[in-house]
Amino acid sequence: MSKSHPLRNAVVGVAAGAAAMYVFDPDRGRRRRSMLRDQSRAVARRHYRQANRVLRGRVLDTEHRLQGAVARARGAGHYHPESEVDLREHLHQVIASLDFPTRDVNVEVVKGVATLRGQLATGDQELIVISEVKKVPGVNQVQSFLHLPGTPAPNKEASLHAGE
Repeated sequence: MSKSHPLRNAVVGVAAGAAAMYVFDPDRGRRRRSMLRDQSRAVARRHYRQANRVLRGRVLDTEHRLQGAVARARGAGHYHPESEVDLREHLHQVIASLDFPTRDVNVEVVKGVATLRGQLATGDQELIVISEVKKVPGVNQVQSFLHLPGTPAPNKEASLHAGE
């Protein structure tokens, strides 16, 4: 049980009495009640409009998410190469988006065969590049001539040892 606080009760009683006198004043009470009614209607309208905006935004968001799901189900949102040049440029972007330096990697595409040339810092990076390129639609095969710094490219190794 809570204790009764006489001071608090007195303050609440005085405030309630003052509010009643303010609103029911014989001279200005009618005007004050009218203003209170108009202000409360304005607040209610404002809250209604705000809630309506939020709800409308949620409905539009849900509608757009559904449209996106339908479009993805129909194949939209996935890369579809239009030409070998388009595919090569897309592969450049895929390789450049990796989390390690790939400036020394070149890509050529002929009839769905992606040829990778250049050097990377580690063998793991080479495997990552090859796997990411294989995932791209339009790439049927990957030829890798990637190599580590200080080692010859796989397609040059035989010619380097031919003179020995």
